[in-house]
Amino acid sequence: MAKAATTRKKRPAKKASKPSADNMAAKQDEPVISPKDVIPKTQDVASSDQSMPSDKNGDAAVQRRQVISDLFQRGLAAHQAGQIDDAIRLYSTALRQNPNQPDVWNNLGVALRRSKKFEAALIAYRRAADLRPGNAGLWSNMGNCLREMMRFDEALVAHKKALELDDTVKSHTFNTGLVYRDMNRFEEALDYFERALAIDPDYVDANWDKSLAHLALGNYAEGWAGYETRRKLADNPIRPLETAPEWDGKADLRGKRILLRAEQGFGDMIQFARFVPLVAQKAAHVILECRKELIPIMKTVSGVGTVVEKGRPLPEFDVHVPLLSLPHVMGIGSKELQKISTDSYISAPQGKRARLAPPPGTVLKVGLIWAGKLNPRDRSCPLETLLPILSAKGAAFYSFQIDERRGDIDKLGLHAFVTDLGDHIHDFGDSAALMQAMDLVITIDSSPAHLAGALGVPVWMLQLYTTDWRWMVHRADSPWYPTLRIYRQDKPSDWSSAIQKLGSDFSTLLQARMNAK
Repeated sequence: MAKAATTRKKRPAKKASKPSADNMAAKQDEPVISPKDVIPKTQDVASSDQSMPSDKNGDAAVQRRQVISDLFQRGLAAHQAGQIDDAIRLYSTALRQNPNQPDVWNNLGVALRRSKKFEAALIAYRRAADLRPGNAGLWSNMGNCLREMMRFDEALVAHKKALELDDTVKSHTFNTGLVYRDMNRFEEALDYFERALAIDPDYVDANWDKSLAHLALGNYAEGWAGYETRRKLADNPIRPLETAPEWDGKADLRGKRILLRAEQGFGDMIQFARFVPLVAQKAAHVILECRKELIPIMKTVSGVGTVVEKGRPLPEFDVHVPLLSLPHVMGIGSKELQKISTDSYISAPQGKRARLAPPPGTVLKVGLIWAGKLNPRDRSCPLETLLPILSAKGAAFYSFQIDERRGDIDKLGLHAFVTDLGDHIHDFGDSAALMQAMDLVITIDSSPAHLAGALGVPVWMLQLYTTDWRWMVHRADSPWYPTLRIYRQDKPSDWSSAIQKLGSDFSTLLQARMNAK
C-alpha cells in the first residue's frame, strides 16, 4: 500500500485560484504565455520608424530612435514579466514619440486586452492594421479581442482575414474555432479544431476544446477520452502521484483501497461525485479527497468510506484515479448517465437543520444566487433584474450569497423582500441543509446549481449565451440533474428573454401553490 504522506514531496502552493473545466478553456488566449496572441519576441523598433525627422548629421534622429527602441524593449520585458500596467505605460510612451509603429500598437492591444480594457485594445489593433494590414497575427489578435467582447460576427471576419493571409499557423485556425464555440456552434468549432490538429496533432489547446465540444454535443466516448487532455494543460491542478498505480477502470478492485483524487472547482467535484457509488460497488474501500468546504456533503455520498481534505496527509491506498476521470475509465455514455442521474446522491449532513421563519401566507420558499466569480466569465445576473418576481405575494426569498455581493440586498433596499442567509453558511453542509428547506432555487451557473441538483431540489438556472459544455445547447433540461431547468440568454449580455420566461413560469408555479393551499 502507498503512504502518500511519507513518499510525496511537498509542493509549494500555487497563487492562482483552482481552475475549473470551464476556466481552463477560457484561458486559451492569454498574451505572452500563449501563442494565441502574437507578440514579437525581438524587434528592431527603429526599422519601422518611417517618420523620424533628421538633422543634417542625423544624430538627433539616431538618438530618438534609440530612446523609442529602449522604451519598447522595456515595455516588452515588463509585458513578458506580467507587469501589464508598466507595459501599457511604456508602449504608450513609445507611441507618443512615434505613432508609426504597428508592432508596438499590436503589443499595446494585447496588454490592454489582458487588462480587460477591450475598447482601447480594439483601437490599438486597428491602428496597427492601418499600418500593416498584411500581418495575419495581428488580425488573429483582433479577433480574440472581439470574441472576448462577444462581438462574434466581427470576430469571425477578423479571424478569417488572418486565415486568408496565412492558414499555416495553427493558432489562427484554432482561434477561429473558439468563436464558433462561444456562439454555441460546436459542429463548426470542431471543424476548425480538427484543422488546427491537422497542422499539429499534439496541439494541447485544440485537443482540449475539441473534447469539450464533443461533450457539449453529447458525444461522450470522444469527449471523455479527450477530457484527459486537461492533464497536459499549463494550469492543470492534478499533481503527480507515483506511489501507487492509477486505476484504468479494468483492474480488479476487490480487496483494494482506492483514492479518488480532488481537482478543479466545487461544482465539478459535486457533479462528478455521482460516480462514486459505482466505484464503491467494485472496491473494498473508497477514499475521497476534496477541499475542506465540501467535506460535510461528500461524507453523505453513498459508498464513501473516508473523506480527506485536499493537501492533508493521505491514508494508505492501493490505487488512485482523479475523480473527473471516472466517466472515461468506466465508459459512461448517455444511457449510463441517464440511469445514474435519476436519483439525488447528496444530502444534508446529520445534525444540520434549517430554521426558517417565513412570513405568514408563504406558500413558496425560494433560494437565490445571482452572482459568482468574475473569471473566466462573469456569470452573474444583476439582482435588480429579478425585482418583478421578488414582489410576488406568497413567496419568501432567501439569499445564499456568501461574498461581497450580499451587499446588493442593501444597495437595492430589498431587506423586506430577501432574507440574507450568508451569516449561516460556512460550508456546503450548511448550504445543503438550507436548500433542502427550499421549494425552489433560482441561481446562475455556479456550484449552488450543482448542489441543488445533487440534492434533488427543484432548481432554475440562468445561463449565459455562451454555454458551458455540461449544459449542452438548445435545451431547457439537463442529463445531469432531473430537477434542473435552464433559462438561456438569447443574445450575448441580454437577460431580458430569459428573465421574462422565468418570470412567467414562476407566476404559474406560485399560482398553482396558492390554489393548492
